[in-house]
Amino acid sequence: MSQSVSAKRFWSVNAGVVLIFLLLTYQLVQLTVIRQPSLMEAAEKQHQLTIKIPPLRGPIVDRRGRELASNLKLPSVYAVPRMLGDGEKEDLVRDLGVILKLPRDYLDERLSRNKAFVWIKRKISEEEAAKIQALRHPALGTIEEYRRFYPQGDLLSQVLGFTNIDNEGLEGVELFFNKELRGQEGVRYTRRDALGREIRAFELKTVPAVNGSRVVLTIDQYLQYLTERSLENAYVQWKAKGASAIIMNPKTGEILAMANRPGFDPNEFEKSSKESHRNRVLTDMYEPGSVFKIVATSAALNEGTASPEDVFFCENGQYRYGTRVLRDVHPYGTLTFEEVLIKSSNIGAVKIAATLQHETFQKYIDGFGFGKATGIDMPGEAPGFTRKPKDWSNTSPYNIPMGHEVMVTALQMANAYSVIANGGYLVKPYIIARVEDQYGVVLREKKPEVVHQIIKPEVAKKMNDILVRVVQEGTGKKAIIDGISVGGKTGTAQKVLPGGRGYSHNSFIASFIGFAPAEDPQLVMAVVLDDPKPSYYGGSVAAPVFKEVIEAGLLYMGYVPSNAEKLNADGSAPAAPANPPKPQAVTSSGRAE
Repeated sequence: MSQSVSAKRFWSVNAGVVLIFLLLTYQLVQLTVIRQPSLMEAAEKQHQLTIKIPPLRGPIVDRRGRELASNLKLPSVYAVPRMLGDGEKEDLVRDLGVILKLPRDYLDERLSRNKAFVWIKRKISEEEAAKIQALRHPALGTIEEYRRFYPQGDLLSQVLGFTNIDNEGLEGVELFFNKELRGQEGVRYTRRDALGREIRAFELKTVPAVNGSRVVLTIDQYLQYLTERSLENAYVQWKAKGASAIIMNPKTGEILAMANRPGFDPNEFEKSSKESHRNRVLTDMYEPGSVFKIVATSAALNEGTASPEDVFFCENGQYRYGTRVLRDVHPYGTLTFEEVLIKSSNIGAVKIAATLQHETFQKYIDGFGFGKATGIDMPGEAPGFTRKPKDWSNTSPYNIPMGHEVMVTALQMANAYSVIANGGYLVKPYIIARVEDQYGVVLREKKPEVVHQIIKPEVAKKMNDILVRVVQEGTGKKAIIDGISVGGKTGTAQKVLPGGRGYSHNSFIASFIGFAPAEDPQLVMAVVLDDPKPSYYGGSVAAPVFKEVIEAGLLYMGYVPSNAEKLNADGSAPAAPANPPKPQAVTSSGRAE
């Protein structure tokens, strides 16, 4: 029996088939003609892989080419979450947590991302990398990266600074010269499969990375070692809150050593306190005390308002001005100009400064480099503080000559004493000798720079002679070096109480600043200890550091002391004593300063 189909149903079915065919045809035209460019572009992007090639960070070396900062190759672990099948993530999270000691939540979040690449942990140990590779999991891999490495440990740490996980400088030279040190990234254009894995055979183009430049410091590693060793001993022995020291070439402004305590190891900077990162030589401002007396005395000699033959009555230790009394630690009667410095008389220094107009005195304070940053090529330098005469109080003419009401840094004090050591010129200190590219081509080089002449050469020579007597006869005797003429000055300044409420009677800044050999100074050194105890005199706690470092440093530089023993007849050096004397411990007693 035949079954008939209604015409209406027939044409409805045919219309539906035609409609579907038309829709399919339209979609085909859309994909192959209308949207083809955009779809091809999207497909190209999906299969295109751009891999950045990190440059090798440039090394930091001392003046003799000895490495202070370099790079260490370490493995880093990554994962491809898209490759993880159902149930695989749980086991992988457990294994990675045990090997890499990472929290479960962190790993779970990383491996849940719909990505072709995520970092799991960067710059791990070789032992950890071996355990990862032993898992033989296709979704895990290791890549070798470079980590910043400081082969000398905590030596020069505050100067060098450190970098983060991406080798970007965060402090010190690493920060200040980050652009030069980091170099330029390279890039590799290649293809990847549907799972995001690189297909090396389809590599399109590679632009190589440009490695970072080599930064050469003026620092001498051995002088730095001597300085840090001696400063550490003093810092511990005298239970100081902090300590700093700097050595510079007074003729050129080159910084040869710069040390601070407490210190830290930049290889593990994250384990150290921020307090230990501070470069106190540059950042810490303090009232200098007696070491500042060279400004008033040099100015008076240079202006001719006083001469070395002049005598000053020092009021037997108590000088009343207004309602206040200025005291010397020891009562002195009449002192010559030179004796004022040798005995470090506050009253004598004030009377010498009184021979100058206030504006003239301030001109020399400015001229010696106080109250403004030196411009050293390092971050974080403090400018210090001085006031113009119009802002002085009634007590300022009595406080400033002896180193109060002014704030300085150790760098500024070393630079000021360099004026006397080099014949009267203020030089600009610097710590970067040159910057070279990876092929040794010099990109930038620093040359010595004279800022201006502040005192006449004959005045500088006279001040040099007086400072030699300060060491030989006065408060700086513990800086005496056998066979080497030393000039310098001690300082023991009361610390300002919080809020500027006067001066403390049990917290001090102790310092010694000097140069050697005095007849032709090669080195100027400033040593500053913050709140040493029980002794707090600069001559007792700071001068011995100067002596130990400068004596060994000059021998290292080839300077032969005048009393050195002559060679034997056969040209050999005399034999060392069988039982050399042991270093004497520094006593807690000290001369007044």
